[in-house]
Amino acid sequence: MPPSISVAPARALIDVERDIRITGFAAHSLVTVTAGMQMCGMAWRSRAVFLADHDGSLDLRHASPVEGDYAEPSAMGIVWSMRCDDVNRVVFPPDRTDALEVHIEASDGERRAGATLVQEFLAPGVRHEAVRAQRGGMSLSGELYTPAGAGPHPLVIYMNGSSGGVNAPRAALFAAHGYQCLALAIFNYEGRPRYLNRMPLEYFEQALLWSREQLRPRDGFVALSGISRGGEATLLVASQYPELVSAVLAYVPSPVMHGVVSAGEPGSGRNAQVWTLRGEPLPHLWQDNALGDWDAAYACDPPYRQSRAFLSATLDRAAFERARIPVERFGGPMLLVSASDDGFWPSTAYAELVMRRRQAAGLPTEHFVCAGAGHHVHYPHLPATLISKPHAMSGLLLDAGGTPAANAAGNAGSYRAALAFLAAARQPAA
Repeated sequence: MPPSISVAPARALIDVERDIRITGFAAHSLVTVTAGMQMCGMAWRSRAVFLADHDGSLDLRHASPVEGDYAEPSAMGIVWSMRCDDVNRVVFPPDRTDALEVHIEASDGERRAGATLVQEFLAPGVRHEAVRAQRGGMSLSGELYTPAGAGPHPLVIYMNGSSGGVNAPRAALFAAHGYQCLALAIFNYEGRPRYLNRMPLEYFEQALLWSREQLRPRDGFVALSGISRGGEATLLVASQYPELVSAVLAYVPSPVMHGVVSAGEPGSGRNAQVWTLRGEPLPHLWQDNALGDWDAAYACDPPYRQSRAFLSATLDRAAFERARIPVERFGGPMLLVSASDDGFWPSTAYAELVMRRRQAAGLPTEHFVCAGAGHHVHYPHLPATLISKPHAMSGLLLDAGGTPAANAAGNAGSYRAALAFLAAARQPAA
C-alpha cells in the first residue's frame, strides 16, 4: 500500500481542529512531516519527525515528534508551529479573509505522500460590506461581517491595537458563530487619522449610536471588544458610555490610560496625548509620573521587552489613580483575557487590577489567563511562532513574549472562553 495522508475535514473554518492521519510507511520508520502555506504573501513552513507505529501509521493527535518544530502531541501542531523566514515584512495576524491552503507532506526519504487542508475565515453565507459613514461630525470607518440568514443578529464591535487598521478575519469568525461584527477602525485606516494622537471618545459614542440605529442588533445586544490598545479603548468606552454597551470582551487590556507609546505621529514622543473627551485631554499614566522608567524597556539588546517599563510606571500610585479607567461604571458582564508572559505590557497583572476593582463593586467579571503565552492572543490554529517582530508603526523590534506551544494553547482556550462568555451574556438575567 503506498503512503497516504488523510485530513478530516479537508476544508473548514480555521477554528476547526483536523484529524490528520498518515499510513503506508514501514513499521517503526522515521517519517518527516512538513507543512507549508502562503499567508499574506509570505511563506510559512514547519517540520517534525515521527516514529511510525507498528503498522506504519501516524495519528498526529497522539504522536510525539522525536525532533522538529514542536515537542508534544498536538492535532494541529504541524500548523501552529509554522514559521516565517522574513519577520521584517510579514503581516501578522492576517488582515485578509483569504482562505489558507496548508500543504502537508510526509516522507521516509524514499517514499512520499501529500495532502492539503484549507482553513477558511468566511463561513457559508457570511456577508461583508465596508462601512464608511458620517454621524455626529465623526467619520466612521470599518468592515462589517454579517452571518447568514435574515437576522436580526447580536452585534460585536471589535477594535485593533497599536498597529491600527482592522482585523477582518476576527470579525469574519464572529460572524461564523452568529454575531454580526463591525471591525471598527480607530486609526491607520481609510477615512481615519494615520496616528493615535488626540483621539476623541466621542468617535466611539457615535460608532455605538450608529451601530444601534443602522444594524439593529438582536435584543439590543452590543458587545464591545478589542485587543491591547483596543482593549484599553474597550474598557474606557464602556466606562464612559455604559448604557450603550451590553457586554465587554477585552483582550490583553490596560486598566489605565496611556500615551501614544508606539503609535504616535513622528516627533510627538511616546508620552503624547491619546484620549480626549469634549475636547479636553484625559490624564494618562506617564504624566507627572515620578517612577516610570522607559529606559527599563531598552536596557538590553533588541528585541525589547516593554512590560518592564509599564510595570515601573504603575509604582507611582498617584499617577496610576489619576489615569485609572473607572471600570466599575460599567455594570454589565465582562471577560478579561490576559497573557501571563506578555512582553508588551503586564496584561495579567493589569487584568487582575480590573478584576479586583469590579469584584469589590459586586460586578460580573471573569478573567481567562493564557498561561505562559505572549501578547499576541488570536484564534485557534494560526501560526503561534511569531514572538518578536518590528512594530508596524514605530519599527521597534519588540518581544511579545510566550512560547509557540503556550501561544497556541492560549489562542485555542481563550477563543472557546470568549464564545462561551458571549453566549452566556446574551441570556436574560434570572
